[in-house]
Amino acid sequence: MKDMLSTKLKSVLIVSIILGGFFLLLELRTGLPIYFIFVMVYAFIGNVVYGIPVSFLSDFVTMKIGKNRFIFASLFYLVFGFLPSILLGELGIYAVICSLLFFLSEEWQRMRKHNRGIKPANKVMITNTLSTVILFSLAIYGSMTVSGPLFEKHTNEVYLIPKGYEGEVRVVYNIKDAPRPKKSEDFDIYRMNEKGYILSPLPEREGIINNQYFYIDKEGNKERIDDSCINYGGSEGVQIDDYEYSSTYFTVTNTHCSETFTVDGDPDLPRGISLEGIIKEEGLDKPKN
Repeated sequence: MKDMLSTKLKSVLIVSIILGGFFLLLELRTGLPIYFIFVMVYAFIGNVVYGIPVSFLSDFVTMKIGKNRFIFASLFYLVFGFLPSILLGELGIYAVICSLLFFLSEEWQRMRKHNRGIKPANKVMITNTLSTVILFSLAIYGSMTVSGPLFEKHTNEVYLIPKGYEGEVRVVYNIKDAPRPKKSEDFDIYRMNEKGYILSPLPEREGIINNQYFYIDKEGNKERIDDSCINYGGSEGVQIDDYEYSSTYFTVTNTHCSETFTVDGDPDLPRGISLEGIIKEEGLDKPKN
């Protein structure tokens, strides 16, 4: 038992050094290679807490399997290396890589111990190598595929803009007393006022832009706005009396729609009310009683 634990601790060190060394090489170009230290520490902790128990479990499950033990063991490590992707998201790929390195380290030490002076058959080595490469390549691909849909964030906002309005449109976030937007599935619905802005009590959403834009008339009839009529702006913040106000903005048109407008906008369109102007207009800059 002591020898087995020593072997597995050696595998932990090997994995941590290889992974940390890889990040060190990437960071040498920055002139400040520090991040690799954190990678090594987290890899070490993760492999001690998770990798070693999985390794012992693999040894127990596969110890009575004959010549196909290598394949079954690699599959075992693959499954348990892939599972953290469900919780770690984009970092799950590193769990798969650590699992592969841990497995290869264990097998290398096993081969040195039990096959001293005996050269493995070339056919067996080739089969085992190809099987490992294929299985773990699938696991890495699966980790990237799973982490994307599950953890990738989207903005998911619907903007209802007064029909005929042209110019800058803005949402101001984190306004405590503002009414909450209506919800439709995972989308927040914002109905802009006649001046092209709205206040929201929610924090600004982050992630891939996945918004929808509509003109709406006084009767509530909606008309989808084409993407060529939207010039994406960005985010803006301002601090007043130790409070940080944040907003997102974009520009909409119904007369200048084109790919050029989407990229460059149009300086002749109205700018709309600035974030500071909205704060003053809504009385947010006045001290609360």
